[in-house]
Amino acid sequence: SEPEAQAVAVEPEPEPEPEPVIPIEAALTPDILTQGEAFSVIVEHPAAAAASVSVADRSWALTQIAPGRFWGVAAVPRDWPSGAVDVLILVQDADGSALGLVTRPLLVLASTAPLEAIVLGGTGEPADPALVAEDVAVRFAQHVAVTGPPRWTGAWRLPAAGEVSGVFGAPRSYDGVLSDQWHHGHDIAANQGDPIVAPAAGTVAWAGTILLHGTGVILDHGAGVYSGYWHMSLIAVNVGAEVAAGDWLGNIGNTGLSTGPHLHWEVIVQGVDVDPVQWLGSDQPPLPPEFLPTEAEVEEAAEAAGAAEAVDTLAE
Repeated sequence: SEPEAQAVAVEPEPEPEPEPVIPIEAALTPDILTQGEAFSVIVEHPAAAAASVSVADRSWALTQIAPGRFWGVAAVPRDWPSGAVDVLILVQDADGSALGLVTRPLLVLASTAPLEAIVLGGTGEPADPALVAEDVAVRFAQHVAVTGPPRWTGAWRLPAAGEVSGVFGAPRSYDGVLSDQWHHGHDIAANQGDPIVAPAAGTVAWAGTILLHGTGVILDHGAGVYSGYWHMSLIAVNVGAEVAAGDWLGNIGNTGLSTGPHLHWEVIVQGVDVDPVQWLGSDQPPLPPEFLPTEAEVEEAAEAAGAAEAVDTLAE
């Protein structure tokens, strides 16, 4: 009938199905670490134009390495509480609108570094705050920028030969007075004048002398990762110089606040000091495939190293 025909004509069209929600892929590696260690973050979403990760009270911008793909290195401060925590990852589109905020679990283990009793032969009074501020400005505050992609392609090497005389994160006392600070680096005791070499490729970002840490060099390894070498007796590089792993940086010394010839070696990730030993092996924050050498590049490097060794042998 006619009423029935009209009823059919005004039936609403079915609503379109909503577009599927594309999840944000994000991972932390390693996801179990100790206070004062670094980890890498990889984030993927096809519409992502920016990504950042928040750790404690710090936010770290990640670097775009491919369309919709971001990577970076972040760090857990030495004084961050131990235990299970959530790391926040924010992903934004080209307009700056949030595509999503996701969390990833991180298990932070307490540092087991032992107390180190340092004898300076003085009163044990704390250092002049102005001198400490100068050290901080040079070693931390000035070296936080992400100046390009990572320059390293694998585990780092030790920058000097010798005996370990101090470990990262250790609480310290000076002339019997317990300090409220911990050891910010890894100490290697050696002979005056022994060589110090770059543990990985980088650019010389700073070279000079400050009162507490003496004569030193800071390398920029890209991706916001810096390393420092202190108490040196001699600097062999200039600011702006490019260095490869194994290149000579200078010599072991006893400058600054020091109890004997040694290297104080630091690694700093965007202003947060971390344990240098982590960068020597498989616990190092991993690089994404985009920054790893190809098989052809590995073979070419091996051939070049073999040729150089042959020339050295002939010269001998």
